[in-house]
Amino acid sequence: MKSYKLLFLSLFLSSLSANSELNLDLKEYEIEVIIFKHNNTVTDENFDEEFTTPSNETISFYNPILQINENAYLSKPKNNFFNKLFKDFNPRIKNINLSNKDKDVSKVSNPKTWYRKTNNLVVLKKINSKLKADNNYELLDSFKWIQNIDYKDNARFLFYEDRQKEYGLFLKFYRSRFLHADLKSYLGVMANDYVDITKDKIAKFEKKILEVNKKNNENLKNNLKIELNKPNKYIDLNNNEITSSLNISKSNEINIFIDEQRRIFNEEIHYFDHPMFGLILSIKEI
Repeated sequence: MKSYKLLFLSLFLSSLSANSELNLDLKEYEIEVIIFKHNNTVTDENFDEEFTTPSNETISFYNPILQINENAYLSKPKNNFFNKLFKDFNPRIKNINLSNKDKDVSKVSNPKTWYRKTNNLVVLKKINSKLKADNNYELLDSFKWIQNIDYKDNARFLFYEDRQKEYGLFLKFYRSRFLHADLKSYLGVMANDYVDITKDKIAKFEKKILEVNKKNNENLKNNLKIELNKPNKYIDLNNNEITSSLNISKSNEINIFIDEQRRIFNEEIHYFDHPMFGLILSIKEI
């Protein structure tokens, strides 16, 4: 009997550990980055050391295909009595204040929102404006995105390079006992040959969410006797997007770079410095 109790306890604890790991994996963080050059650089330092790239498996910013239901796109509202009657009707909707408990319950992670680059800064907005107005600095870029943070063994670098502005960065966040950031940023343009695993990573976490909810969904479908509609047809909204290839010369070697690992905490701002350029980083759990 004692051995059965120990077996049950070990199974129970392992299930708790698996669920807590899933919850950690699905925590979402909003990352903001500013990268700039120093205009008045005075240094005697020789930059002889050459930049080495990390693993060839990288994440990139994700631009999903935008789609709309074909029937909804092509259909037009019927011109009848009721449509005319309610044409100018504007109902007032009362704002409902949810408690913190309700907000936590209603929030569901959506991996398809991860790694979608936007310029709408919040935390670093004021710093970005000051750098833009200061003649001592040349603002190269500023942007933000949302992502999760894996454990160290599963974490991968996000790679982004702007060939026109001639800079690039590899940035990896991971968790062990604390959160950590591993930054490798450089000035210049280099040849790259990386395996982009962004879609695979997003699909992996979508599968995790579906597995957790599969039983509940099956019960709901059986209880309500839902009859599924025929598969929808979709129209791609961005299928006419024009992409152009830029013929920009690549640097033979990169020797102006930042290579630093740092322990970080939620809702902190970090500054990574180099005599020639700098990078400001903000991280905030959402």
